[in-house]
Parts: sequence; structure tokens; C-alpha cells
Amino acid sequence: MNELEKYRSAIKVILTEYYEIANIQVTENREVEASDRLAFDETRDQYLWFRFGWEGKKQIKYIIMYLCIKNGKIWVETDATNFCVVDDLLSAGIPQSDIVLGFHHPSKRELTEFAIA
Repeated sequence: MNELEKYRSAIKVILTEYYEIANIQVTENREVEASDRLAFDETRDQYLWFRFGWEGKKQIKYIIMYLCIKNGKIWVETDATNFCVVDDLLSAGIPQSDIVLGFHHPSKRELTEFAIA
């Protein structure tokens, strides 16, 4: 398995595990017609966990986690969870030099131990 396939596989496994954990913890007391969904686009290397639907009369459109692969590196663009996706990527064997914290401004990325771009 080449690096790109390894990265794709790791992302899909991690997001699927998070998605399954979150769906077990659904609160029964809320009247919510929104549901969590996963979208994996391996052609463009975009991986998304999002919530979509209705809560009463309010439409819910919310990105929970968004990762992509650009120039051979995994970009963590959005992580609105307490799961620590970066730790799980590292545990899956992804080196720090191949993880970009895209949710940080480019000028702040050099202050981290991860790739800047």
C-alpha cells in the first residue's frame, strides 16, 4: 500500500469510528430531525463528517470534521469534536511532517510541530 492509500484508509477508518461513536450517543430528549453523515471523495481526496437536517423550524447545516489530502499531506481543516483526530492520525503511523493543521492561520502553523503546508 502506497502512502496515499495508507492516508486515505486511515482517514476513512478514523472518521467512521468517530461517526459510529457519536451516533450511539444521540440524545433521546431532543426533537431533532438532523442526522450525521459521512462523505468520502477519494477522487478529490475530500473527507467530511457533517450534520444536516432540521431542528424544529431551523435548518441544520454543520461541518463536524473536514480533512483532505493535498500535495501528499493530510490537512485537518475543521475539527469540532473532542476526539483529537491529530492524535489518532499519529497513532495510525502518519508522521507529523505530513499533517497540516489547516484550521490554524498560515502564520501560526510554524509555531506547531506539524507541517506548515
